[in-house]
Amino acid sequence: MRYNRLALSILFCLSSSLNPLFSLPAYASVKSEGIEIPAEFADMYAGSTERFTFELASANEQLSIELNSTPTSASLNTSSLRDVEQYLSRYYVKKESIAEIVSSMKNVATSSLCQGKISECNLMPERYAFAYDFEQKQLTLFINAGLIDSHKTAKAFHDATNDQYGAINSINLNYHYFSDGGSSLIARDETLVGLKYGSITSSIYADTSSDKFEAEQLSYDFETGYHRFQMGHFKYGYEQNSTSFMDLSGSYSQDVINHSSSKNLIDGGKQNNRRLFYILPNKGRIEVYRDGHLIHSQNVDAGQQSIAFRDLPYGSYTATIVVISAGREILKERQQIFNNSAFSLNKGEYDYSFSAGILNDRYEDIEDTIDGQSREIRTLQDKLGYRVDVDTLMSDGIYYGVNGMAFERYLQNESQVQKLELETNNFVEGKASYQLTDSTMIGARVLSNSDSMMTELGVKQSINDVSTAQLKYASYSNGSQFIAGDVNFYNVGVGYERFDSADSDYGLDNYMLSNTGYERLNVNVSSNILGGQGYLLYVNNKVDEDNVPDLYIEQSNYWSISAGYSHSFVADSVINFSATLQGGQSFGINDDWYAGVLWTVPLSAGWSASSSVSLSAQGLDEFRNSVAHDVQFGDYLSMNNELGISYRGTDVDQNMSSDLSSNISYNDEHIMSDTYAYISSDGTSSVSTSLNSTQVLSGKGELYFTSQKSDSYIIVDADNQGGKDTHRGLLSIYNDNTLSYSENIDREDTVVPVDKYKAFNVRLDTDSSNYISDQAHEAAGYSLPGTVISLDIDLVKIKTFISSFDDLNNNSIAKIECSGEGCVDIEDVALGVFKISVIAGSDYQLVSQNQTCVTPSLDRYSTYIVNTGNNYCLPGLDNDEANMLANGSKLQPVTIDGNEYYFVGVFNNETDLINTERTLNDVGLSVITRAVGLRKYIYATNESSLTVKQETVLNELSLYAKSLIKQDNFASNWN
Repeated sequence: MRYNRLALSILFCLSSSLNPLFSLPAYASVKSEGIEIPAEFADMYAGSTERFTFELASANEQLSIELNSTPTSASLNTSSLRDVEQYLSRYYVKKESIAEIVSSMKNVATSSLCQGKISECNLMPERYAFAYDFEQKQLTLFINAGLIDSHKTAKAFHDATNDQYGAINSINLNYHYFSDGGSSLIARDETLVGLKYGSITSSIYADTSSDKFEAEQLSYDFETGYHRFQMGHFKYGYEQNSTSFMDLSGSYSQDVINHSSSKNLIDGGKQNNRRLFYILPNKGRIEVYRDGHLIHSQNVDAGQQSIAFRDLPYGSYTATIVVISAGREILKERQQIFNNSAFSLNKGEYDYSFSAGILNDRYEDIEDTIDGQSREIRTLQDKLGYRVDVDTLMSDGIYYGVNGMAFERYLQNESQVQKLELETNNFVEGKASYQLTDSTMIGARVLSNSDSMMTELGVKQSINDVSTAQLKYASYSNGSQFIAGDVNFYNVGVGYERFDSADSDYGLDNYMLSNTGYERLNVNVSSNILGGQGYLLYVNNKVDEDNVPDLYIEQSNYWSISAGYSHSFVADSVINFSATLQGGQSFGINDDWYAGVLWTVPLSAGWSASSSVSLSAQGLDEFRNSVAHDVQFGDYLSMNNELGISYRGTDVDQNMSSDLSSNISYNDEHIMSDTYAYISSDGTSSVSTSLNSTQVLSGKGELYFTSQKSDSYIIVDADNQGGKDTHRGLLSIYNDNTLSYSENIDREDTVVPVDKYKAFNVRLDTDSSNYISDQAHEAAGYSLPGTVISLDIDLVKIKTFISSFDDLNNNSIAKIECSGEGCVDIEDVALGVFKISVIAGSDYQLVSQNQTCVTPSLDRYSTYIVNTGNNYCLPGLDNDEANMLANGSKLQPVTIDGNEYYFVGVFNNETDLINTERTLNDVGLSVITRAVGLRKYIYATNESSLTVKQETVLNELSLYAKSLIKQDNFASNWN
């Protein structure tokens, strides 16, 4: 990790010892303290050698050191000097700073910046400061981040063994239907299988429109310490380490074995925050293609929208971006994507990569490439205003398509297509990068396939956390050359490439870059302007026409510039301006341009109105008014419906039409789906929909579903045994002791995607719920690819109720206790009032000084705290036969406050109760009745000794009471 010199301080813990060079005075004198000390305290201020806890504030480790201390100051004892030095060194404090700190410890006192209680002191010093707590025997050191050596802050490598591996499978389905172009289904299935050592990755792609079914990737990846091993098939390349910045434009299919350096097991990579912006006149959909493969799609609303680079696949490549709205493609352009992981090195460190393998032919089936242009044919049809086919294209002599070739030329040379292949496909490659300074990285690369060799040099400059620049130059043994530069400065991105092909013979240079020379410039800018958001996109691709082969050409002369601006307007409305100008072979003879204005006005909750005007080279293209309504169905389903009326006034199309379009999104914890549907009165209709779902198989064989895709997951399985109370507790996930996720969960299975190559700790706090568990409430692990960290916990229901208790004589009970497996907690609320928590359904018994405390029966399924009112702790209720009868058949009384009481029985039948009371009264015994819920507890008492008749009656009744207790256990108070 790189530390910047900040004004803020980092709090650390200090524990070590000082250099013997700085011998410290043994004791601080009273005179040196500068204060008058009473005689009785003189010994204390004379000083003594004691053990103190020494820590660098916020560090995890503490150190025990010896200080020669007085109540107000101290000095480090020589015996602990070396310990302090080693301790500070472990936290990467600079050598010179360690010497300075150790020297200053000859006289340690609490900094004047420290206010209030010393143990709670927190400082942000310019360099360093101490908090000296004599009472707690604690010494804390606070230091500024500038004292840390940022080049040595690397942590130890995590263990490469993955004991929490699982399998992750992600499915992406995309369906397209156009009323004038048929339908297609595109599917991609990606699987990541974690192993004890490494992981296996596969990606399969299928497209019904081109009958394409192929494996994009099948590979094995293993990392241990500083080393990474990869092998397998990669259609679009793969990432290794910081050497990836030297990847050329585009990627190529290869079967390869690679060994590279890696520090993923220390701290992982960084996110790419670059974006491309667009403004849509109406709601629609943005799709991104790479070599004809759909790699990203999303529904978008009208107005300014964007695509984040981090949502796109890895690599440097040219992407075709298609914007669909109003049932047709309203924009298609190509943008260069630089999406290499931003791996970092410390000054003086290096990365390397060695590869060997086979380069797969790029043009195995050129027909697939032509078939993949069906979308572009539809675009041309929209421009011409009538349906065209290949024969029409040939007869009109139109040069068309991303590839910038005539279909006629392709058909004439179809027999020669197979010549677009390397004579030797085997290759070896070596790459290295070196961090020259804190901000400058240099690199070199050599690739050879026996017949030809490529050498490359590169430099990458980091300006700050969000600004970088890089320059690459490659030379081929046949004389071809390639140069590329990419600058990303805050919200400005500029990319330039030039490939000078030495000859028309197909070789390694053509395989890696293009079969013809080209020059390309990309610019994308986004900025806040006058309180609004604007963007500018520009791409210019030129083909080396002096050296064009007669075969298939995969480059074309093409340029495009797009600009947009969005700003708030009157009445909380938003106005958007956009304009696009395009030209080159892909657009036939004439350049093409169009511009638009979109004004959106909120009407009321969920309702809005829009008005837009679109202009093109043909004149007024479209004037449209619409009204839209947002609808939310529950937590997962949302819909935006728009009804519009359009007038199209170009020379090709003059009519008025009405249309209805919908953006539908569904997103729950299992799947994510969105659909864009459009239908117009002119007969145009289209549907585009996508569905994404990921299945996670834990190491225990349990299957979970989630809508969020990741390489690693944390799964919390909190089983509440079917309880009606769904709230399980607070789920917290910590990454390096920093809270990264927090949610009150109310479902059994919670699947949380996490970043790979990070240490995590997951905790479920059930204190806020009505559940408890005696199982572990937390789990920890390191998220290697394919890791599934599981926390399985069985929850049991806690029933909490409030009750006050009196004894038999109506005196308040001061203390009660709980026994049995159902006991959880008893809290004193007030004198004689208690808050009692027990496990629902489990046996428990409340007692107070050998008296059983009884309450009304509880409903184990209710979710609320129940106030059971005033109840009683009564004697003689436990199940021990000795309490009922002892010394043969003689009944034993219970003595309370010097009075003797005889438990007669518990009744819930009013007739039995009345008869019993009458029987006792008839023999001269006093009766005490205590009611708890539906039960009545009967006691008999007598001021004198029992008569024979009284004793006989009580013995007979006590046998009946005993049978009742056996039938109604007072330690199981549940309905």
